[in-house]
Amino acid sequence: MTKRIIEHRLVQDPGITDAEYYHQRQTKSGPHVGKVYVAMNMVEYVGGLSRLQGASEMQIMAAAKYRMAYDRAQIGGARAVDYAAVKVDTSGPREDVLSGRMVDDLENYKQAVRCLGMMRSSIVERVVCHDQSLTHRGMGARARSRAKDELFAALDDLAVYFKLTTKRAA
Repeated sequence: MTKRIIEHRLVQDPGITDAEYYHQRQTKSGPHVGKVYVAMNMVEYVGGLSRLQGASEMQIMAAAKYRMAYDRAQIGGARAVDYAAVKVDTSGPREDVLSGRMVDDLENYKQAVRCLGMMRSSIVERVVCHDQSLTHRGMGARARSRAKDELFAALDDLAVYFKLTTKRAA
Protein backbone atom coordinates (compact mmCIF):
# COMPACT_ATOMS: atom_id res chain seq x y z
CA MET A 1 0.00 0.00 0.00
CA THR A 2 1.39 3.39 -0.95
CA LYS A 3 1.59 6.17 1.56
CA ARG A 4 -1.07 8.85 1.23
CA ILE A 5 0.17 12.42 1.27
CA ILE A 6 -2.83 14.59 2.09
CA GLU A 7 -2.66 18.26 1.27
CA HIS A 8 -5.35 20.91 1.52
CA ARG A 9 -5.62 22.82 -1.74
CA LEU A 10 -7.84 25.56 -3.10
CA VAL A 11 -9.82 24.43 -6.17
CA GLN A 12 -12.73 25.73 -8.21
CA ASP A 13 -16.02 24.93 -6.45
CA PRO A 14 -17.89 22.39 -8.60
CA GLY A 15 -21.13 23.05 -6.69
CA ILE A 16 -21.78 26.57 -7.95
CA THR A 17 -23.27 27.65 -11.23
CA ASP A 18 -21.73 30.17 -13.60
CA ALA A 19 -24.33 32.75 -12.57
CA GLU A 20 -23.51 32.28 -8.88
CA TYR A 21 -19.78 32.59 -9.63
CA TYR A 22 -20.27 35.85 -11.53
CA HIS A 23 -22.47 37.17 -8.71
CA GLN A 24 -19.74 36.35 -6.18
CA ARG A 25 -17.20 38.13 -8.43
CA GLN A 26 -19.33 41.27 -8.32
CA THR A 27 -19.78 41.24 -4.55
CA LYS A 28 -16.35 39.95 -3.41
CA SER A 29 -12.82 40.47 -4.58
CA GLY A 30 -9.66 38.42 -4.47
CA PRO A 31 -8.30 35.23 -5.98
CA HIS A 32 -10.34 32.90 -3.76
CA VAL A 33 -13.78 33.77 -5.14
CA GLY A 34 -15.65 30.65 -6.23
CA LYS A 35 -13.06 28.31 -4.73
CA VAL A 36 -13.14 25.85 -1.85
CA TYR A 37 -10.51 24.01 0.18
CA VAL A 38 -10.36 20.27 -0.42
CA ALA A 39 -8.21 17.49 1.00
CA MET A 40 -6.32 15.90 -1.89
CA ASN A 41 -4.26 12.73 -1.97
CA MET A 42 -1.22 14.14 -3.73
CA VAL A 43 0.11 10.66 -4.60
CA GLU A 44 -3.01 10.08 -6.72
CA TYR A 45 -2.65 13.57 -8.22
CA VAL A 46 1.05 13.72 -9.14
CA GLY A 47 2.54 10.38 -8.07
CA GLY A 48 6.11 10.39 -6.80
CA LEU A 49 6.46 14.13 -7.32
CA SER A 50 4.46 14.54 -4.11
CA ARG A 51 7.43 13.22 -2.12
CA LEU A 52 9.93 15.68 -3.63
CA GLN A 53 10.49 19.05 -1.98
CA GLY A 54 10.74 22.26 -3.98
CA ALA A 55 8.28 21.71 -6.84
CA SER A 56 6.50 24.89 -7.91
CA GLU A 57 2.74 25.13 -8.40
CA MET A 58 3.23 25.25 -12.19
CA GLN A 59 5.32 22.08 -12.09
CA ILE A 60 2.66 20.32 -10.01
CA MET A 61 -0.07 21.41 -12.43
CA ALA A 62 2.02 20.28 -15.43
CA ALA A 63 2.63 16.91 -13.76
CA ALA A 64 -1.10 16.52 -13.08
CA LYS A 65 -1.97 17.31 -16.71
CA TYR A 66 0.68 14.87 -17.97
CA ARG A 67 -0.62 12.13 -15.65
CA MET A 68 -4.18 12.77 -16.83
CA ALA A 69 -3.07 12.61 -20.48
CA TYR A 70 -1.18 9.38 -19.77
CA ASP A 71 -4.14 7.79 -17.97
CA ARG A 72 -6.62 8.75 -20.68
CA ALA A 73 -4.31 7.49 -23.42
CA GLN A 74 -3.92 4.13 -21.65
CA ILE A 75 -7.64 3.50 -21.23
CA GLY A 76 -8.20 3.39 -24.99
CA GLY A 77 -11.08 1.14 -25.99
CA ALA A 78 -11.55 -0.34 -22.53
CA ARG A 79 -14.87 1.21 -21.72
CA ALA A 80 -18.07 -0.14 -20.23
CA VAL A 81 -20.63 -1.74 -22.51
CA ASP A 82 -24.30 -1.83 -21.61
CA TYR A 83 -25.50 -5.16 -23.01
CA ALA A 84 -29.06 -4.47 -21.88
CA ALA A 85 -29.33 -1.36 -24.08
CA VAL A 86 -31.55 -1.76 -27.10
CA LYS A 87 -29.78 -1.32 -30.44
CA VAL A 88 -31.90 0.94 -32.57
CA ASP A 89 -30.08 1.48 -35.83
CA THR A 90 -26.62 0.11 -36.49
CA SER A 91 -26.52 0.78 -40.21
CA GLY A 92 -24.62 3.64 -41.78
CA PRO A 93 -21.52 5.40 -40.57
CA ARG A 94 -20.83 5.15 -36.89
CA GLU A 95 -19.76 8.43 -35.41
CA ASP A 96 -18.72 7.72 -31.89
CA VAL A 97 -17.93 10.82 -29.85
CA LEU A 98 -16.07 8.76 -27.26
CA SER A 99 -13.71 7.24 -29.80
CA GLY A 100 -12.97 10.73 -31.13
CA ARG A 101 -12.13 11.87 -27.64
CA MET A 102 -9.86 8.85 -27.14
CA VAL A 103 -7.99 9.73 -30.32
CA ASP A 104 -7.60 13.31 -29.05
CA ASP A 105 -6.33 12.07 -25.68
CA LEU A 106 -3.82 9.75 -27.31
CA GLU A 107 -2.63 12.53 -29.60
CA ASN A 108 -2.28 14.92 -26.65
CA TYR A 109 -0.16 12.37 -24.79
CA LYS A 110 1.97 11.66 -27.87
CA GLN A 111 2.59 15.37 -28.41
CA ALA A 112 3.61 15.83 -24.76
CA VAL A 113 6.08 12.93 -25.07
CA ARG A 114 7.37 14.38 -28.33
CA CYS A 115 7.82 17.76 -26.64
CA LEU A 116 10.01 16.23 -23.93
CA GLY A 117 11.77 13.55 -25.91
CA MET A 118 11.95 9.88 -24.99
CA MET A 119 14.56 10.11 -22.24
CA ARG A 120 13.01 13.03 -20.38
CA SER A 121 9.46 11.72 -20.81
CA SER A 122 10.48 8.36 -19.38
CA ILE A 123 11.77 10.10 -16.23
CA VAL A 124 8.56 12.11 -15.85
CA GLU A 125 6.44 9.04 -16.55
CA ARG A 126 8.34 6.88 -14.07
CA VAL A 127 7.97 9.42 -11.26
CA VAL A 128 4.59 11.02 -11.98
CA CYS A 129 2.58 8.22 -13.60
CA HIS A 130 4.10 5.09 -12.04
CA ASP A 131 4.83 6.61 -8.59
CA GLN A 132 8.40 5.34 -8.57
CA SER A 133 11.32 6.98 -6.85
CA LEU A 134 13.41 9.45 -8.82
CA THR A 135 16.64 8.17 -7.34
CA HIS A 136 17.93 4.76 -6.40
CA ARG A 137 20.03 3.42 -3.60
CA GLY A 138 23.69 4.25 -3.74
CA MET A 139 23.30 7.55 -5.58
CA GLY A 140 25.38 10.38 -4.24
CA ALA A 141 23.96 13.74 -3.22
CA ARG A 142 25.19 15.39 -6.41
CA ALA A 143 23.55 12.75 -8.64
CA ARG A 144 20.27 13.04 -6.71
CA SER A 145 20.32 16.81 -7.08
CA ARG A 146 21.04 16.54 -10.82
CA ALA A 147 18.19 14.03 -11.32
CA LYS A 148 15.79 16.31 -9.44
CA ASP A 149 16.89 19.32 -11.50
CA GLU A 150 16.34 17.35 -14.73
CA LEU A 151 12.85 16.35 -13.61
CA PHE A 152 11.94 19.91 -12.67
CA ALA A 153 13.31 21.22 -16.00
CA ALA A 154 11.16 18.68 -17.87
CA LEU A 155 8.11 19.76 -15.86
CA ASP A 156 8.87 23.41 -16.70
CA ASP A 157 8.87 22.47 -20.39
CA LEU A 158 5.58 20.62 -19.91
CA ALA A 159 4.08 23.71 -18.28
CA VAL A 160 4.94 25.66 -21.43
CA TYR A 161 3.57 22.86 -23.65
CA PHE A 162 0.27 22.72 -21.72
CA LYS A 163 0.09 26.55 -21.87
CA LEU A 164 0.15 26.94 -18.10
CA THR A 165 2.89 29.54 -18.49
CA THR A 166 4.34 31.40 -21.45
CA LYS A 167 8.01 30.73 -20.87
CA ARG A 168 10.25 28.25 -19.12
CA ALA A 169 11.21 29.16 -15.55
CA ALA A 170 14.84 30.22 -15.08
